[in-house]
Amino acid sequence: MNKYFKIFGLIALLCFSFYYTDKIAKFMRSKDPIYASILASTDDKKVDSVNAVINQNNIVPGLTGVIVNVDKSFEKMKSLGFYSESKLVYDEVKPDVSLNDNLDKIVNKANGYKQGISFLIDQDRLAYYFDEMGVSYTMLVTKENASNVYAYGSKINADLKNYHEVENILKSKKNSSLFCYVNKMKEDFCKKEKKIMFTETLSVSNSNFVSTYRSISSGSILYLDSNLEINNVKILLNQIYFQGLKVLPLEELISESRS
Repeated sequence: MNKYFKIFGLIALLCFSFYYTDKIAKFMRSKDPIYASILASTDDKKVDSVNAVINQNNIVPGLTGVIVNVDKSFEKMKSLGFYSESKLVYDEVKPDVSLNDNLDKIVNKANGYKQGISFLIDQDRLAYYFDEMGVSYTMLVTKENASNVYAYGSKINADLKNYHEVENILKSKKNSSLFCYVNKMKEDFCKKEKKIMFTETLSVSNSNFVSTYRSISSGSILYLDSNLEINNVKILLNQIYFQGLKVLPLEELISESRS
């Protein structure tokens, strides 16, 4: 019995020693002027998270918050010997209401904070034009074109019949996506695959072009009809740039990360 008491006592002593040493280290660190400067900057650098907005079956993603990681920032600066704002290390803070906790909802528009839009296409003719112009887009691929190289395009599986075969192709090319386009794949299937469901904000065609291109705003996901004339695409791009918006990959537009 005495043996066990000795072992227990030794463990307790070690725990107390680690605890006491840690307390001393934190106390000494708190007296360091670099550490104090980092602490003083935390409130100014803090950015609150923004909750996702849910409207029935749809969701607009939120935005992560930002806080200074004091300990990591100190570790980075102490070798410099002085405080440097550029060396601050930040952590992201997940929104209380997050897209990742509501995968049963469908994203039909991204957060306007991103000041951007995304193009969604399923036709190589448009892909070649965007590649030539250096414009980002997201390609809805099938088994037939999943292996194609798109210089400025990311890929999303839109082949329900050959879904897992296409997924394997995309994974082998490191093009696998977390997103599922409900218009092609259906909600139940997307939920089963545990993907983030999305649909377009606006569908742009030759017949509705005038009425739709004026409705574009930050966060819009634009599906471009396969027959959309290139001249209309040019007008569309001009309208987007006139509004001061960027053309972003879908993954970046929908992501709740601020970076």
